[in-house]
Formats: sequence, structure tokens, C-alpha cells
Amino acid sequence: MSSEAHSEWSASGFKRIMLCPGSKVLEKGAPRSSTSYAAEGTAAHEVLEMCLVNDKPATAYLGRIIQADGYDIEVTEDMVEHIQGVVDRVKEYAGDDGTIFPEQRLYYAEYLGVDRDTAWGTGDVTIAKGNKLIIIDLKYGKGKWVDVVENPQLMLYGLGAVAAYDGLVDSFDEVQLVIDQPRINPKPSEWTISKDDLIKWGAGPAAAAVRAAKMAELTHKANDAAWRDTFLKPGEDQCTFCKGKAKCPKLLAEVADTIGVSAASPEEFDASDIECKPEDQDNEWLAVFLRKVDLIEDWCRAVRAEADLRLKAGTYVPGWKLVQGKRGNRAWAEGKEDWVVDVLSDWVDYNELYTRKLKGPAAIEKLHKQKIIGEREWTTVQQYITQADGKPHVAPADDPRPALEINSVADDFSEVE
Repeated sequence: MSSEAHSEWSASGFKRIMLCPGSKVLEKGAPRSSTSYAAEGTAAHEVLEMCLVNDKPATAYLGRIIQADGYDIEVTEDMVEHIQGVVDRVKEYAGDDGTIFPEQRLYYAEYLGVDRDTAWGTGDVTIAKGNKLIIIDLKYGKGKWVDVVENPQLMLYGLGAVAAYDGLVDSFDEVQLVIDQPRINPKPSEWTISKDDLIKWGAGPAAAAVRAAKMAELTHKANDAAWRDTFLKPGEDQCTFCKGKAKCPKLLAEVADTIGVSAASPEEFDASDIECKPEDQDNEWLAVFLRKVDLIEDWCRAVRAEADLRLKAGTYVPGWKLVQGKRGNRAWAEGKEDWVVDVLSDWVDYNELYTRKLKGPAAIEKLHKQKIIGEREWTTVQQYITQADGKPHVAPADDPRPALEINSVADDFSEVE
């Protein structure tokens, strides 16, 4: 799977640059980092690519271990189910007359006015169909819904696809952008833009964002309040994945303002100063503060990560140190399991030493598709398959999922005179 890590103007981070030109300065020199969740997403993308390139079902890769971002990720039944749904939908978009191009590097530098090798991204799926280009982007995470309308990442992919295929495969009039988030919504979100309007956006707002970010780099002064006010614009969309947010003075001020403390000096940033006393403790107040929660939590995690990084590098952080964490779970030494069984089998039955577990529905269905399990037997056992509903959680009002109807607790009581 291709990476956008070495693209200076990567599509995945372009929305942040458009919203906060100074973020590019703060991120400069920041080390690359990953999480198990990001690695899981990388593995899911790899499974999607293998399915489309090899024309195989996702079950063909069940149980495979994929090394991604320093993690060993197992292809689980849950991943297989979600990726197979994406594969099916990709083929529906392509139909009989569409050509599918999985995992293509798409160059859009010519529209931004920069060198070709500095501006590119990797499109998950590109489909050329008639007079239309279709760009499909897989978002495997289940934490946040991503809006497809005027989405800079997909619009840049669209520009790259126009540059690569327009006039070569066919002549295109419009570009359809699709975001598929199988773990959030089984129905992809779509938005279509004409090729001419897309090119105008690239040469207009997108190119202007690049110029602003370059200006931010040229004029950067660490203690220049005017520079900070001009180029740093904190907000949830731009700060969530920004690698420089832990040292962003504007974000610190935003957090301090929200919780009611001064950000003037470290001495003032003290628990004793926190006074969150809104005049009107009603739902309007809660709604306003709720939109700041993710931003503040992201900042807190970024600060911890920055401290961890510096301490591990041997940098002195006043008042803090590294200590040994809790020991991991006990396990048999590698390659010694058979020896342990030989020692213990004289005392207990083999069945006492091993744990057996029935395979899940996805794995059993794979056996059915391989004709190992008959149609009648598979139909019979399907009645015993259950799937738990997702747990309710708070989401913004513009989230595409329908709101749950929850009756007020007061409705369960009658008024007493």
C-alpha cells in the first residue's frame, strides 16, 4: 500500500492546511507516529486492494497477519465482513462498463502550482465510467463520520485522477466523490462536481492555501503575536490529526478560555484557578461546551505524547520523569509450549490443557462457500446467528445516522397535586 508520508502537500492533511496555514510550521520536524487503530485501518486498506486486484472475496484473507505501521494486525471476521461490503459496493459503482483502478498514486501538483513530486496522494479506488470519474475513499475508523461534500482530500484525488485519465481513458465531464465508512454507515456518502468546477477549485482556494502556508513558513516568528493571529486557526477539524498541536499557543489559549483559566503563564494554569461557572447552566450551555470536548481531549493527548517523546529522547522536563510501567501478562516462552504439555500431561488430561472455541459466523460461511458445508446445513445454523446493536453514543446533529428516540424520564411519572 502506498503512503502519503513523503508528499509535502498530501491530500490527507490538506484540509488542515486550508483551515490553519500555520499548522505546517508547527508540524515541521515532528516525528511520525502511529496507533493500533491507524494500523488496523492500513491493514483494512490492504485487504481491500488485494480483493480488487486478485478478484477474491475478503474471506480469502481471513486470519492473515498483516504488518502495518509497526503492528501485527490480524484480519478478523469483523474486518472481512466490512471490507467485503466495500468490495461489493465498488463493483456496483463500476457496473459492467466501468474500469477499476485500485490504490493509484494521483498527482495534482499542476493545479496547486508546485513541483510534481511534492503534491500527490494515494486514491483507494478510482473508477472510469463513461463521462464520469468516480473516486472512492475507504474510512475504516468507527469514531468520526467524515463529510464528503467539498472534502479537500477527495477533491485533490479527483484532480489527480483528471490529470491521469482525462483524454487517456476517456473524456470526462464530472467527478463523483464517495466516502465509504462501513463501520459507521453501510451506505456510502456521495457528492458530484463538474470537472470544470473542480479544476477552478484547485487553481483557486486550493492553490491559495498553499501560498498561505508558504507565507506562514517564510514569516514565522515564534513570539510574534501578529503571526499567530494571522496563521494559527485552531478548531476540531484541523487540530484532530495535527502533529504540532501540543505546542500550539493558539490552541492552548482556546483550551484555557473554554475551561475558564488564563493561558498567560504556566503558573496561572493551575487547578485552583479553574472556574467553569456559566451563568446559564441549561442545554444551550452544554451544547456549546460539548463541541469543545474532542478538541480539548485531543490537545491533552498531544501534550502527553510530546512529553513522552521528549523524556524518551533524554530531554529534561521539569517535574516529570519516566518510570517502569505495569508488567505484561504472563505467557509461555516462545517454542516451549510443547515442552510444557509434555511435563503436565502426566498429571492432567490433554483437554484440560487446551481451550477450544467454535469459529464465528464469517469463518463458517467461508466453509460453506468452499462447499465444505452444505447449503441445507448453512441455512439451518443461520437462525442461531445474532448481532448486537451498536451502543448509543453522543454525536453532532449533522451526523448522517438517524437520532434515537429517547423518552424523557419525566414522561414516566404523573403529576401529583
